[in-house]
Amino acid sequence: DEFQLRVQKAVERRFGERVAFHSAPVKTKGRMREKLQSYAAPGAGTSSDDAASHTSRLAPDLEEAASQTSEPTHRLQLPLAANILDPIRTTLVCDGAGEIMEVLQWLVEHGTAEGLAVVRVKNKFAEACADEHDGYRDMMVSVLYAGSYDLRIIGEIQIHDQRLHALKLQMHKLYKVKRAAKATVI
Repeated sequence: DEFQLRVQKAVERRFGERVAFHSAPVKTKGRMREKLQSYAAPGAGTSSDDAASHTSRLAPDLEEAASQTSEPTHRLQLPLAANILDPIRTTLVCDGAGEIMEVLQWLVEHGTAEGLAVVRVKNKFAEACADEHDGYRDMMVSVLYAGSYDLRIIGEIQIHDQRLHALKLQMHKLYKVKRAAKATVI
């Protein structure tokens, strides 16, 4: 995948083997649909029979949902697909908080030159955020990826501490069960 290769080469140039790179699959259509449904107002549905009527039916509810979101800087946008910030993603694993901050600072300062302009940082190490995510902590960096053929898409670079990353790998099945809408999706 072009995005992952770009991130991997940029990180290797800057950090060598200090920071571990892990590829991640492109988010599935099913998972993207789940996320879109969570952004839609209750009962709004997710079919796109008539985009204009769908948009007008959702717009009032989205205004309300956006004003009640737990992230004050996050605003829901129409189309709802504009709110999916991680269809392409990758993981960087660091040795401790200092290295995590070093990688983040490098991305913020040099990401644009690498075709990975930082557009959002979600710091799940912050105390208020940790409770939302069952105590799991990492740094999630949304970047505007400028690819070949004038492709521009939001990708996500997750920055993990190596000890927490090992725990995340062990806990992934439980995470899938927790987020599943019904047992048949597990």
